[in-house]
Amino acid sequence: MLRTLRHDGGASPAAIRIARIDALPEQFEDLAADALGDGQRMLEVLREDWQAGTLRFDGLGDALLAAHVGSALVGVCALTRDPYLSQDRVGRVRRLYVLRAARRFGIGRALVQAVVAQAASCRYPRLRVRAPVSAFGFYESCGFLRAVGEQSATHVHPLPDPVPSAAGD
Repeated sequence: MLRTLRHDGGASPAAIRIARIDALPEQFEDLAADALGDGQRMLEVLREDWQAGTLRFDGLGDALLAAHVGSALVGVCALTRDPYLSQDRVGRVRRLYVLRAARRFGIGRALVQAVVAQAASCRYPRLRVRAPVSAFGFYESCGFLRAVGEQSATHVHPLPDPVPSAAGD
């Protein structure tokens, strides 16, 4: 499964495939079980929300991304409008999880980079996330800044102003 990953902590660009998905993958149950074994309920909550139809990441500015190495599902991460703010124009990183056996190979970073790119394409001016203290260094290495004076967020990531289209000139 993870033989295409390098021992130096990285993966060849072709090894990690990030794709937007519109249904929970077949291997999601294995990933959710790994998360529970790691003491994380976030994928259980994702599954419950999905099955109830309350959050399917199909709204305007939403996306659910999956990371695969070969045919193996090794991680997920989502983007939504930040539900903790009344402003519709702020994105939120949600449900980032990487299989324990696949950590430290750049998969989490690849997922976050894909969410940042998706958020920029949705014209969000910034992203917010609430991370555990153990993940602060990771998010900061991905370009997030510590949130100061913001409720329900530990980090923010400013995004570039969208380039006006030629049609809007």
